Amino acid sequence: MTNAGGRSGRRLRVAAALLLLAAVVLFFTVTSARPWTPAPPAPSAEAVAAGRDAYRQLRDAQGNTRGVPVALGLAQLAGLSAVASHGLRPDRLAIAIQGPRVVVHASHRMRRLGRWLNVTMIADGPSQGFPRTRLKVGLWDLPPLFSRWALQAGRWYLSRRVEVPPLDVMVRDFKVEGATVSALVSLPGKSGLVDEVASAVSEPLDRTSVLRIYCALGNLQHKKPSNDFAEQVRRAFSVDPESATRTDVNRAAFVALAMLAVDERAGDFAQLAPADLGKCRVPVVPTAIYGRQDWPKHWALSAAIAVGAGTQLSEAAGEWKELADSLARQSQFAIGDPSGFSMADLAADRAGFRIARAAWQPDGADRMAAALAHATAEQLLPGELVRREEALGNAAFVKRYGGLDDPRFKQRVREIDTVLDGAGLH
Repeated sequence: MTNAGGRSGRRLRVAAALLLLAAVVLFFTVTSARPWTPAPPAPSAEAVAAGRDAYRQLRDAQGNTRGVPVALGLAQLAGLSAVASHGLRPDRLAIAIQGPRVVVHASHRMRRLGRWLNVTMIADGPSQGFPRTRLKVGLWDLPPLFSRWALQAGRWYLSRRVEVPPLDVMVRDFKVEGATVSALVSLPGKSGLVDEVASAVSEPLDRTSVLRIYCALGNLQHKKPSNDFAEQVRRAFSVDPESATRTDVNRAAFVALAMLAVDERAGDFAQLAPADLGKCRVPVVPTAIYGRQDWPKHWALSAAIAVGAGTQLSEAAGEWKELADSLARQSQFAIGDPSGFSMADLAADRAGFRIARAAWQPDGADRMAAALAHATAEQLLPGELVRREEALGNAAFVKRYGGLDDPRFKQRVREIDTVLDGAGLH
């Protein structure tokens, strides 16, 4: 019995060692020491505009009840790649058309493991349903059948959290014609894939606290109307945290403030639907700082994006907005405000996400909440920063600052941050 037990134990140890060895081999063949996707340059104004067009088409495909195809050309694919890589860096994305197929390269940094997951997807057209696809994950080149199984497994994983249509419903009538790819696309609605991406880079928000603070702001506005943005900030951070942690309440306050002053859809970060607002629902309150109504929107939205999806994405979104404005005749935030690239707007963006970042740090949450409950306009957005240059067209911006990666632009951003460090809340 003893010898038999010993042999059985040895077999189990050998089997465990072999499984461990297989897992190690699989890990090092699936992942790599470096990214295989080339790093794209920071997006230009034209790339942002093209990427925004691609995003709008995909956003309109939520449910796709109208049966309108999504059609993306080379400019939209390049813009989408540049914007995604810039906003989610160090991750990288590159989408291109090669003959009758679309080729997608993606590299994801596994921060805790110090390795990269490199994936290539090749989709062949035309197809009535989901296109014939081949995946390459690390060194593993999967045939079409196994690739579809892998995609089905990914859909099944997502469907446990959100409603995801079958592959052949999600993408159908796929075709590549010349320099354009088109398909009928049906994506999940809000609180779907976008929320999954946001939750991957940021902790979930306390939706109860968001709703409670939003209701308190609406009630106070009804009793004592105010268009002073600093007053609305003071109100948001004076709400009793009740049983929630100060960090959670601070994050919730920034989202509630954006719902009140910018758009109630900022509540999407906390998975709040319009029906959840009930009797608390109020029209957006136009607020001003130094007499301008656009700067509170920049400040509040940047803070909300920071707590809902991370400061890097918030920083990038502010830069994209200004680049888009450099091509526009009219500012996207308010009629009558100067269009073009505005360093004053960018300062408001940076003030918002930097204060939000400081307010959710556990060692500074109480101190920041107390400061914000008594904040002045000068502390929220130092007056020196709103006298920066505005209304720069794209040609003028490129001539003066080059682009987002140019040392001249980076130096200008450092100057803004220096003022915020000295005069703002941090």
